[in-house]
Amino acid sequence: MSLHRFHLPSVAGRGAMELPEAAHAHVTRVLRLVKGDALRVFDAGREFDAIISAVEKRRVLIEVGAAVTPLPERAIELHLIMSPLKGDLTELVIQKATELGVARISPVVFERTDTVARRDPSDNRMERWHRVAISAAEQSGRAMVPQLDHVTPLKSAMDALGSIGPTERRVVATEPSLMTADTEGPAGGATGGRADGSLVAGAVRIVTVAVGPAGGFAASDLTALRDAGFIPERLAPHTLRAETACIAAIAILGDRYR
Repeated sequence: MSLHRFHLPSVAGRGAMELPEAAHAHVTRVLRLVKGDALRVFDAGREFDAIISAVEKRRVLIEVGAAVTPLPERAIELHLIMSPLKGDLTELVIQKATELGVARISPVVFERTDTVARRDPSDNRMERWHRVAISAAEQSGRAMVPQLDHVTPLKSAMDALGSIGPTERRVVATEPSLMTADTEGPAGGATGGRADGSLVAGAVRIVTVAVGPAGGFAASDLTALRDAGFIPERLAPHTLRAETACIAAIAILGDRYR
């Protein structure tokens, strides 16, 4: 039976530590772990064996032991730029993106982002999103929790990206109805590429993919993305729901450039 895993920020080696407050109820009420039970803790790509040293009313104390070899992360850095979605769909994407190995998730407001979804999320909502990512990392075996950015306008997000590097590929997942013969298919930078100018998989170190809102991309969105070095690409033969498109894009591009 595999050991239960918990994200423990700043864990760095042997010694006494306390599990995060959010883990207390899960440890005591769901898993019903007690003093002496073994578990694992992780953060920033490192993972350690640990033993529960005390279970108190409001905290769980542990003794961190030896380092263990964590499951490997992807060889490339996957960055998802997505539109906030209605209801719990943003949480669904964060969960699945974490399981699929993304390094960073950036919620971005596009022209057609849903009116309710485009509002600045409260601190509670951001904390909820972060907990979803943590839980997905714990359950999937990852020793990394992806970076989760605050919701930002498209222009600000593009400015923050800066100019595209020689080993970065930027893709905008475009619906079939917006594709043309001269924009369809992989393309990219000139360094480490083929004769047609596209990057070979081994030359790519960072893949940034942008997926639009449920209402699709507006012309201004596509212009801003193109100006930032994003290449339109159809990743499925049919139009996908926004949440499906996020998950599919990560899976397809992650496999292509693994």
